[in-house]
Amino acid sequence: MEGLCHSKERFEVIRLGAKEIVEKIKDEAKAESEKIMSEAEENAKKMLEEAKAEIELQKKRFIEAAERKGIEENERIVRAARLNARKLKWKAEEEMIGKALEEATKRIRDVKKEGFKGNSYSTILSGLIEDAATSIIAGGSSTGNEVKVEVILSDEDASFVKKGMLKKISDEISQDRGVNVLLSLSGERIKTAGGVILRRKDGKIEVNNTFEQRMARFSTSLREDIVKTLFTTLSSKERNEKEVK
Repeated sequence: MEGLCHSKERFEVIRLGAKEIVEKIKDEAKAESEKIMSEAEENAKKMLEEAKAEIELQKKRFIEAAERKGIEENERIVRAARLNARKLKWKAEEEMIGKALEEATKRIRDVKKEGFKGNSYSTILSGLIEDAATSIIAGGSSTGNEVKVEVILSDEDASFVKKGMLKKISDEISQDRGVNVLLSLSGERIKTAGGVILRRKDGKIEVNNTFEQRMARFSTSLREDIVKTLFTTLSSKERNEKEVK
């Protein structure tokens, strides 16, 4: 009987020890579970915060992109407006310059009748002929010491070349330049508002001294002068109108 009692006691001790082990395992499992849950919650919280930060960053980038797009669009509109303004200004200038040149061409008719600044049209033609002849001499050598040049005019302007005019011009140039220049009136006629074309007899050099070509040659400076004159006049007119108002 005594041996049986001892066996029961040892069993009870073993049973109690096993229970404690189970409880300990449960406690450890619970602690590990809580640790895992805590870490999971912390990771989830961190991921949520990172997601929120990413969303805010994307929102900021989107807003900045939208603002940049808005700024770029505004700049594009401003550039287009400036370009259009320049085109309109250029168009206005071209129209006004065209009218000014047209009026200048019409004015030649009056010059032929009335002269200009005390000079008759014949005198003006004489100056154009001399200028062109001088250019031909400067442009190259000829056979011997003699340069034969023909003077080409319109039907109307041919009537302004008086008798002896070409000989007088030839003598003056020959004396000044030391070259024997022989000017002769050509039977060829040109269409021009006014002026003259001179051509060497051998055809090697030709100088167009018509009013149209002179205006074309001096177009840049002429354009600047016309624009300056026209727009200075317009500005003064606008200022006077404002003062009246």
